[in-house]
Amino acid sequence: MKPVQKANKKVSFKLKAIIALFFATIIISFLFSLKFSGNIKKYTPYLTLSKKLNSPDCSSAGGFYKDAFNIILTCSNPDIKIYYTIDGSEPSLLSALYSKSIIIKDRTSERNVLSETPSSPRWKPPIDNVFKGTVLRAICVDENNNKSNELVRSFFVDKKGTERYSLPVIAITVDEKDFFGYNKGIYVLGKSYTDKDNYIRKNIPLDLPWWEYPSNYLLRGEDAERKAYIEFYEPDGKLGFKSTVGIRINGNATRGFAQKSLRVCFREKYGQGSINYALFPSNPVKIFSSFILRNSGNDWDKTMFRDAFMQDLMKNARLDIQDYRPSIVFINGEYWGIHNIRERFDENYLVNKYHIPADSITILELAGSLSYGQKGDENDFKEILDFVKHNDLADAKNYEFIKSKIDLESFSDFLIANIYFCNSDWPNNNVKFWRYKTDKPLGNDSIRDGRWRWMLYDTDWGFGYNVLSTPNNNLLDKAKKTGSVGILFSSLIKNKNFLSFFIHRFQFHLNESFDSPTVLAKIDKMQKTLAPEMQEHIDRWRVIGSCDTWLSNIETMRNFAIKRPEIQASQINEFFQLEGPDKISIKK
Repeated sequence: MKPVQKANKKVSFKLKAIIALFFATIIISFLFSLKFSGNIKKYTPYLTLSKKLNSPDCSSAGGFYKDAFNIILTCSNPDIKIYYTIDGSEPSLLSALYSKSIIIKDRTSERNVLSETPSSPRWKPPIDNVFKGTVLRAICVDENNNKSNELVRSFFVDKKGTERYSLPVIAITVDEKDFFGYNKGIYVLGKSYTDKDNYIRKNIPLDLPWWEYPSNYLLRGEDAERKAYIEFYEPDGKLGFKSTVGIRINGNATRGFAQKSLRVCFREKYGQGSINYALFPSNPVKIFSSFILRNSGNDWDKTMFRDAFMQDLMKNARLDIQDYRPSIVFINGEYWGIHNIRERFDENYLVNKYHIPADSITILELAGSLSYGQKGDENDFKEILDFVKHNDLADAKNYEFIKSKIDLESFSDFLIANIYFCNSDWPNNNVKFWRYKTDKPLGNDSIRDGRWRWMLYDTDWGFGYNVLSTPNNNLLDKAKKTGSVGILFSSLIKNKNFLSFFIHRFQFHLNESFDSPTVLAKIDKMQKTLAPEMQEHIDRWRVIGSCDTWLSNIETMRNFAIKRPEIQASQINEFFQLEGPDKISIKK
């Protein structure tokens, strides 16, 4: 029996060896396939940022070129290695190691990448390939794995060179996952949209309108801000400025549009808290802590300049307005269409415009909700509303008290603008005002007098935008009955001095700010500025339809500009029952 046991042991040992060899072969084959499929994880040493290392030098400046060319990268120390990318991604030790010059060419024929990423329930892919530049990101790395700050430059090659665009060009460079990634990309529907369990956890209804779908682009606050790099090129091709910035999605319902509005923020943590640059050449303010690249809001599918145009009509009014300059934006080298550069209403807007400290500012919205300031700062305005509700402003003393608390010229201009524009998304919405906090007012007409002043913004639903804002619509009654505007307006017009002032102020704007030839000239100018760029923008986003449709939408505004003054005058006369010499009339 013993020899048989020995034989069995040998067979068992051989069987185990065969089985082990079989599984080892499978494992080796699997690892071998991973290696060549690119899925195996490689250990990559961590790079440490060093201020002692200079960024790579580049032989060519960023911007527009007529022909393909080569760029050469160098470091101050020839023994230091250069790693680079040309797809917008952050360079690392896994990136290309620089060894020879890099060719820069027109990449339009290459497939769309980011432009093919759905960014809305109503997103449509671009018609054909979009125009593309090349984004170079490069770092120097020493033998101890210390890295330099990045060199970031955007290059665009087109036979027209700097004449390719008639508007400023803003090149945004950002890690793709930060804008378009499923988990944290702020430009897409992403995980927030597809995670149905999230709807149940947060008790979110499933029958929301499309612009309210839970989506990554609805995220707000610092967690929704992404680090990026921007280059600003003037129409002549010269680099205006470049900076590392924070970018987040801006706006409310318009976040649901395929093309988003972007808020660009300068912060110390990114390297600088503001820029000193003439973003708007005719604007005396040159320091900006932030600005908006606006998609034209609700007017995105109409004219692309409606709100900017209406605010421009009120440049000489006693209102804060947001300046405007259209631009062309690229993201990681891909054409992203027309964006309106706009000032952003926040405390820094007031600090830079009026040279006052931020802690002296209170900004409120609607009936007194706090937008900026310390808790309790809103009480001053709420006390005004309470006073108005319980006191007759026909009484001279009560009226004088309100005059000491509110800049009535600013309030009147705010009313007149929205009423004339027939801004149907107002005054239940889009009401913002501010004051300089002080216990020792410097007297009326000084910005430090402590009175409340109004800010004009988001007038998209005006000037013929929809059936609620045609030349025949009347907003006077709505202004009298709605929100904080209604409380103040309905009480103030009981005072004959205010009523006289308000009517004369309206007459002034009808004859000056809203004078039809003047208004038509502004429309023509804005149309002419955008016209060379509209076809490419329309092909990119496919929402306006055609240039003929765009021109038709602008014609609606022209029709409003021609018809509105006389209709508005008639509405005022009827509303206030004006007769004889008191009646408002339009100059011929």
